[in-house]
Amino acid sequence: MPRYLYKAKNDKSEIVTGTVRSDNQIEAEKVLVRHNLVPIEITPEQKKSFGASIFNKVSIKDKAVFSRQLATMLNAGLPLTKAISLLAKQAKNDHLRQIFVDIYTDLEEGFNFSSALSKHPEAFDRVFVSIVNSGESTGKLDVVLNELADQIENDSSFVGKVQSALYYPAFILVALVGAAFVMMVMVVPKLKIMFTQNNQELPIITKVLLGMSNFMVNWWWLVLIVLGGFVIFARYWLGTEKGSKAIHVLQISIPGLKNVFMGIYMYRFTRTMSMLIGAGVPLLDALRISATVMDNPVYEEAIMRVSGQVEKGMSLSAQLMKERYFPPLVGNMAAVGEETGELDKVLLKVAQYYAQSTSDLTKAITSLIEPAVLLLVAAGVIFLVFAIYMPVIQMGNFTG
Repeated sequence: MPRYLYKAKNDKSEIVTGTVRSDNQIEAEKVLVRHNLVPIEITPEQKKSFGASIFNKVSIKDKAVFSRQLATMLNAGLPLTKAISLLAKQAKNDHLRQIFVDIYTDLEEGFNFSSALSKHPEAFDRVFVSIVNSGESTGKLDVVLNELADQIENDSSFVGKVQSALYYPAFILVALVGAAFVMMVMVVPKLKIMFTQNNQELPIITKVLLGMSNFMVNWWWLVLIVLGGFVIFARYWLGTEKGSKAIHVLQISIPGLKNVFMGIYMYRFTRTMSMLIGAGVPLLDALRISATVMDNPVYEEAIMRVSGQVEKGMSLSAQLMKERYFPPLVGNMAAVGEETGELDKVLLKVAQYYAQSTSDLTKAITSLIEPAVLLLVAAGVIFLVFAIYMPVIQMGNFTG
């Protein structure tokens, strides 16, 4: 389902921007109207080319450094325009420098800071823009920028820990497949000549090895075509609404791994909601913004359902408890936050819990995967040893 960028007015006559998923522009307008937004502009989201996404990318580190440096300058009493001008001169990334120049120009023309940031969604998402907007409204822009820097760094650290824990087993598997391919194509064919010279009956395990090698040598091009076709089809299918939703449902359904993925999404949701509510963003707006940054259509739809019910007067906690892919802990803790009036602080605690538990779970799964990978390597080595040495032993017995 395509995404549409929109600019609209909310019930307070404030200009809001964001993205919405819909079949077409007319349906996108209806979605906005249902959420009490008056559409001003709706345009299809443009997908960037591969080259542009690589060379014009603004990294997480860039955003964290930007937030931290800008907060320091503002806290020191430097005017916002002057601070942005200095950051533009210091920027090493050409794309980031141009963004700073554009922001500086907008500020000089009378735009507020959050509006200037919203024109660059590839660098500053809706969470960033909304929190900056709240900081402008309360006069605490330096404080919220420091908090944003902390959030960005914590998020990066959390995701990095999960990814790095899974890299080692993946690397071993890739190395194993590569080594097996080299053996089948370059080593085993030379052994085949030696085995077949004696015209003796070969063991079954050796015949299997030679058959696999013969197939790889003669049909390697077919293997590459099939693998290439599979990759192309998978990329196309995952780009469709049905494929994207299926893979994301699979992520949170696979025994063992589902707790890792669910933990990542719960961390993202609770951390984002805590930041937005703590910054003074209204609950409904916080839910809609959180939905757009989940990067999972299953959770996007669930949060929008919750938002729709909250808009009708239902409590947030009760609606979260009804959603299948939200653990009871999130709903129960949200209820505590609603009762105490400290929803942002309670959700932050939940986010910290999921960050720690998901990191620990990932390490535990990795510790189980590593022995399994080693057993797989050992099985492959034993197979090769028996397949190669059994005919050699037979040849020695035959000669003797």
